[in-house]
Amino acid sequence: MLAPPKSVGRSGWAVLLCILLSACSSLGYRDAGEELASFKALNTNSQVRYGPGGEAYARQVAPLIGDAVRQIEAFHGRAFRTPPVVHVCGDDACFHRFVHAKWHFTAAVVYDNRLLLAPRLFTRESGRLRPILVHELSHLHMGQYRGHYTMSIPVWFHEGLASLAADGGGADLVSDDEAWRAAQASKHFQADEQHLPWQRRRAQSWGLSISVFYRQSMLFLAHLRARDPQQFVLLLNRLQDGMDFDEAFASTYQANPNRLAQAFFGCADDRLSADHPLCQLPNPGL
Repeated sequence: MLAPPKSVGRSGWAVLLCILLSACSSLGYRDAGEELASFKALNTNSQVRYGPGGEAYARQVAPLIGDAVRQIEAFHGRAFRTPPVVHVCGDDACFHRFVHAKWHFTAAVVYDNRLLLAPRLFTRESGRLRPILVHELSHLHMGQYRGHYTMSIPVWFHEGLASLAADGGGADLVSDDEAWRAAQASKHFQADEQHLPWQRRRAQSWGLSISVFYRQSMLFLAHLRARDPQQFVLLLNRLQDGMDFDEAFASTYQANPNRLAQAFFGCADDRLSADHPLCQLPNPGL
C-alpha cells in the first residue's frame, strides 16, 4: 500500500481508513466480527449462519451456495482459500447494525471479510437473491486473496468484476442501453492513470447513480475480457497473486486503464459501431 499523504497524521489516517472502507463491501465496525460470530449455523448447512428471526431466510440460501461458489471459482480461476460463510439477518435493524441504512445496500462483505445478506433479498427483492449472492462472493473471494475490499484495487474494478462474475448481478437495475446513454451524455466513470488507495472514487465522484456506475464498470471489464480472454485471466491472476494494480494492468495491456476506458466510452459517441477504431484496444506488445 502506498503511504498516506503527508498532511494526514497517524490518527487521521486511521479515521480515513474507516471512511474509505465504506463501499459495497461496507463498514468496518470493530465489533462486527464478534457479533456475527454469534449467528447460528443452519443445521443442514454450516456455511449459512443466521441472526434472530433469520432461519427461514437462511434455508433459502442453503441450496444456492454450492452452485454460486462454483460459479465464482470458475470465473476467478481458483478456489476459495477457506469455504465461504454467508450470514443472514432476520430484520433490517440487524443488517443496519453492520451497514448504514443510507447506502441502501441489499448485501455487503463487512468487517473481517464476512458476507452479510439483507432481509429485503428474501422479501421485496427475492428475484435478486442469487445474483447478489454471487456478486458478493466475488468480493469475498478477492478479499481472501488480497484483503477485505482492499483499497489497493479501485472501486470500479471491484464492482465491475463482481458484477461480471455474477452475470450482471449487482448491476441489474439498469440496462446496457441506459449505461450507454449516460456515457453518450459524457456521464461515465473515469479510471485514474495512477491508482491512489486513499482517493477512493465511487459513483458520486462522476455524478452517477450506483446502478449506472456498476453497469458501466461491468461493461468495460466485459469488453476487456471479450477482446482477449487470456489477457484478462492473466490480469486477474496477477491481482489475486498480490501484484500492484497499476503494475498488473500496465504489464497486461501495455496501457493504463484510463487510456483504455476513455477509448471504450468514446464508442458511445454517435453510437459508433463496435469495429470503429476508437472501440479497439491496442494490441499487447505493440
